[in-house]
Amino acid sequence: MIDPVYSLTISVAAGLVLLHGAWQKWQQHETFAAAMQDYELIPDVAVPSASRALIAAETAIGLALLWPRSHPWALLAGIALLAVVTAAVVLNLLRGRTAISCGCGGGSDQQISWALVMRNGLFAVFLGLAAQPWLTRELTPLDYLTCFFGALMLAGFYAVVGQLLSNQPRLDALRYR
Repeated sequence: MIDPVYSLTISVAAGLVLLHGAWQKWQQHETFAAAMQDYELIPDVAVPSASRALIAAETAIGLALLWPRSHPWALLAGIALLAVVTAAVVLNLLRGRTAISCGCGGGSDQQISWALVMRNGLFAVFLGLAAQPWLTRELTPLDYLTCFFGALMLAGFYAVVGQLLSNQPRLDALRYR
């Protein structure tokens, strides 16, 4: 069993991360659709509809993670979404196709890598931890404040890891000049 503060903190952070990613993808839909097309996993004609469906799913799951009543199914849906997008990355890595934009945040120039797979795997583990049954106890205002700031911290940490992954190819290019 998990303390509800930990579970809510993870849920809110994950919701913020998914909503931020979805927002960027909506803002730069053409770029995201092009990244999706580069994965070469679905017919080109299906990419526009599939990209909108993926963004809509990410938005719905992100919103549901912020709503405590939808907590259990939203966490499982988040894990499923991560499994689908991570499987797409793994399939392309196994095909030797590493020069593909991950499409993680719309116009992100982050390329797919095994580090991205590990990041998504860790994200899914956290969602799985948050899905554990809660200890029964009343939440106090301090608990909610802790959830809020903890979620901001976790979402910020996720953003930093994403930026480090985006910068890695540039750092490698500088190193091997």
